Amino acid sequence: MLIKPSINILVVDDDIAVMQKCRELLLNEGHWVRTAESVEEALDIIQRQPADADLILLSLEFAMDGSLTLIETLQKAMREPLIIGISTDCDEEAFEAIEAGAYDCIRRNFTDAGFWVKMNRALETYRLRRQLGVLKRERQAALTKSKVGHDENLMAILNSLTDGLIVTDWQANIVLFNKVAGRLFDLKEGKVLGKPVSECIASDELLSFLIRAVKADSSLATLMAGEEPVIRVGDKTLQTHVDPVMSEAGTVIGAVALCHDVTTVAAMDKLRSDFLSMVSHELKAPLSSLLMQISVVNDGLAGELTEKQSNLLSKAKEKTKGMITLVNDLLDYRRIQEGKSIQKIESLDLGEILERTIELMRPSAQDKHVTMTSKIVDGLPAFNGDRGGIQAIFINLISNAIKYTPTGGSVNVSLEEAGKDIRFKIVDNGMGISPDDLDRIFERFYRIKTEQTRSIAGSGLGLSIVKGIVDAHNGTVHVESKVGKGTTFIVSLPTQE
Repeated sequence: MLIKPSINILVVDDDIAVMQKCRELLLNEGHWVRTAESVEEALDIIQRQPADADLILLSLEFAMDGSLTLIETLQKAMREPLIIGISTDCDEEAFEAIEAGAYDCIRRNFTDAGFWVKMNRALETYRLRRQLGVLKRERQAALTKSKVGHDENLMAILNSLTDGLIVTDWQANIVLFNKVAGRLFDLKEGKVLGKPVSECIASDELLSFLIRAVKADSSLATLMAGEEPVIRVGDKTLQTHVDPVMSEAGTVIGAVALCHDVTTVAAMDKLRSDFLSMVSHELKAPLSSLLMQISVVNDGLAGELTEKQSNLLSKAKEKTKGMITLVNDLLDYRRIQEGKSIQKIESLDLGEILERTIELMRPSAQDKHVTMTSKIVDGLPAFNGDRGGIQAIFINLISNAIKYTPTGGSVNVSLEEAGKDIRFKIVDNGMGISPDDLDRIFERFYRIKTEQTRSIAGSGLGLSIVKGIVDAHNGTVHVESKVGKGTTFIVSLPTQE
């Protein structure tokens, strides 16, 4: 059954018999039909009365590719014209027409049934296109009705915001923005309204956030749940929050972005970070020298010490070690922030690196009477990575396990192949981590604050460094823990292809 109401159809063919047969079939179903026997006549009808051609039946056999010229002309003169070709064979000539923009092709010697198979499909497509156009206009109207209605109070409120606000439709075209956004992105109302964000704002990040919001991508909620993303647009640094715009019916009709200019704050953060890095570099050498000198004196190489002097020097030695660890953590974290956590990629034997690390950390475990065991599987595949980064992962996790395991406890380290990954696992039966702390342990400078951990020294950067290095190696880190039962860290690193 044909779609009602009837539509306007233009039949263009120099074969009078075919043209009249098409006209008769269409008129019998209630459609309004006009005919043209040449390309020139068809163009004249379309230019003078474009409403007379909702759908066009066009002969593909006009001389000198006139049909293809007409298709290209129609695409410029009409919005999404629906064209069906008429051809003897519907072969190469039809393919060229379809590539030029035609919808389908009907053979010249068609039967009534064959004709309607093609036409019904085309009419259904036309109906769907028309409905889609209505929906587009409704969505656009839903977003712009405040401006159409001259809602000056609403615009006054938006212009009073100290942050930039941009509203787009469901195709990421700009439909509204306030004065702050205009200044931030150099937007002029008469030039950008209705245009794609991609043409008006040079930020692929902002565009991707807007598109994900329009698509109601669930991953966007996770992205925006924590720290709001910071994007760079020209010389500006903007903290950005993006949400979908919903209609009363619950349909996503657009997106809204709120942009806070943090350029000055970001510059100050960089200045502080650079200063901290410089100070850390300047402190590292004298602290190392101080540790060496304290060790010489404490070992009795500069003369005999009393028991009290030895105890005081031992405490000073431990404090100096802690300062050196803090300085190293700050320098490591700074490198990660700058994207320099990987210094040199080379083929590594992770088993050999872990064995060396365990031997380095064993004295610390013995001092606390913590039993440390290990299981390293032989024949592990080579791993492409940064040696210093991998050592930092092992040292930080093993050191934490020893520090947070009480005297008499145990720490078990293993390294094995797991599918396409090499899996490093460290299990302790120490204090454990509460669920509230478990979600934050990889944050910079975050430390678990309990009576048990109060006396344990640390910068709160170790796990942030581990996470940064693991991410840089395209790996994952997973943690499981129960308070009073212990903690398990699992690091999975992908092996070379």
